[in-house]
Amino acid sequence: MKLKLFFVVCLFLFSLCVSSLASGLTVEEERKYGKEIFYQIANSVPINNDPFISLYLQDIKKRLEEVATLPFPITLTVIQSQTVNAFATVGGYIYMTTGLISFSETEEELAGVLAHELAHITRRHVARRVEKEKYINIGMLATMLAGILVGGDSQAKQAIIAGSQTAAQALSLKYSRDDEEDADRTGAIFADKAGYNATGVADFLKRLRISSGEVTIPQYLLTHPYHEERIIKIENTWADSKTKNNTTFYPYLVVRANVLYRPPGTGSKEIWLNKYKKDKDSPLNAYGAILAYMSAGNISESVKIASNIKSPYRDLFLGEALVNGRKFADAVEILKYKHDPMSKMFLAKAYDGLGDVEMAAKTYRDLLPYGPVFPEIYYRIGMLTGRMGLEGMGYEYLGKYYLEIGRYDLAKTNLEKAVNRYGINSRDAQDLLKILDQLKKTSY
Repeated sequence: MKLKLFFVVCLFLFSLCVSSLASGLTVEEERKYGKEIFYQIANSVPINNDPFISLYLQDIKKRLEEVATLPFPITLTVIQSQTVNAFATVGGYIYMTTGLISFSETEEELAGVLAHELAHITRRHVARRVEKEKYINIGMLATMLAGILVGGDSQAKQAIIAGSQTAAQALSLKYSRDDEEDADRTGAIFADKAGYNATGVADFLKRLRISSGEVTIPQYLLTHPYHEERIIKIENTWADSKTKNNTTFYPYLVVRANVLYRPPGTGSKEIWLNKYKKDKDSPLNAYGAILAYMSAGNISESVKIASNIKSPYRDLFLGEALVNGRKFADAVEILKYKHDPMSKMFLAKAYDGLGDVEMAAKTYRDLLPYGPVFPEIYYRIGMLTGRMGLEGMGYEYLGKYYLEIGRYDLAKTNLEKAVNRYGINSRDAQDLLKILDQLKKTSY
């Protein structure tokens, strides 16, 4: 099924390329094609919905967006896959895997990769390839998609990757030396202005090349071919670049990706439990143990370790463990004075667990700016406000939830119900009618 979908996507990309050759892509066409590619991906591969990953990466992305001149807003989607990969497509869409998060050692590395992909969008590298050279575009975009779209059929995967390698080699002389170096330069500028050491992407590439050995080519290197001079140039140009942001939480995010999102059978939970037993004073080892026990259903042990963890994020970790253990009143006491989005997420769940619908809805509404990257916020608001008797608002947010996850049929149904409940002449209804009108013009 995934192999069939892969060729469907490739066929779509081919038609996209052919139709665009004569006139080039407009910004509006980029948005349209980017959304269609997103729709294909969102309905074919597992999207990671971890609140820590979604909310924290949103803040990194926001810092980078604020220092860049962008033709459209950036949509960052995290794919649950052990492939170390990230890539940009037309229309402002960037995809990153959990494997890349678990592989990176510092926030500077991940920010550097994200800045590099954002630079590809800003400089319209993907769109220009689509406009000019269809055989290269098919290879480039197919390579980007193959690593996450092709699953258990190893023979089919090998065949597709082999074909993609050929395309990548054809692309490398022009794409890597021009667009990649441009993305290096522009991305480093973005990272530095956003408060990150601009050599982060160079550190990431060096470790990735060393770790790959001589047998396999990591997907990120396959889609982003490079040479040593690029790394040296980045390091020499940005030798004095310094990180100004607080990046102390990021190592915990790496632990989370390693413990919770590695495939079954890899022994990741056992590894972290053994690390904790050997060194209980390490906050990272303790956090790994908290997650391992929590995912195994041993809530009492996770609460015990979280209560004593030597970390500035102790209350957040304890709050999550308490919510998972349905100790909602205790969780509220721990989290109610916290202001970071992750703490607010679990505080809202705690209020909901206590049956305090109004406080739960209010707390979720504080998180509305994160709705596009963590659509569960829309879903929770929709369900809670519906229970409060605010049916129009309930259907509106359910509609927005389904819109974000690519379920346009359910989005249309709920938004139409919201218009009906609000009254067609109300301001709320008029805003929703604009969304519905756009949905009618789009067919997927």
